[in-house]
Amino acid sequence: MPNHLHGIIVISDQCRGGSRTAHSSMPHKPLGRLVGAFKTVSTKRINLARNTPGQPIWQRNYYEHVIRNDRELTDVREYIVNNPIKWELDKYNPEIQSDRA
Repeated sequence: MPNHLHGIIVISDQCRGGSRTAHSSMPHKPLGRLVGAFKTVSTKRINLARNTPGQPIWQRNYYEHVIRNDRELTDVREYIVNNPIKWELDKYNPEIQSDRA
C-alpha cells in the first residue's frame, strides 16, 4: 500500500537455557521505541530526498498484534502480501477520492 506499512518483527528469546532474570549485555528496549526510531530515521531520509524539511510522514501511533503460532504467522504473511491489491478500493486512495468528488 502506498499510504501505510505492514511488517513483522521477530523477537527471539536470547535467554534460552538460562535464567530469564540474568542481565544480558544488550539492553532490551520497548517496541514503541523501536517503532519510534524507525519513524524518525525514515522521516528524515524521506524529507531529505523530497526536499521537504519538517514534513510529517507517519501517523502518531501504530497498531501491534502478537503472533502466537505458525498458523497466525501464515495468515499475517498472506494478509501483507495481498494487502496492496486492495489499494484500488481504499478510501484514502486519491484517485478514488477524485472520482467521488
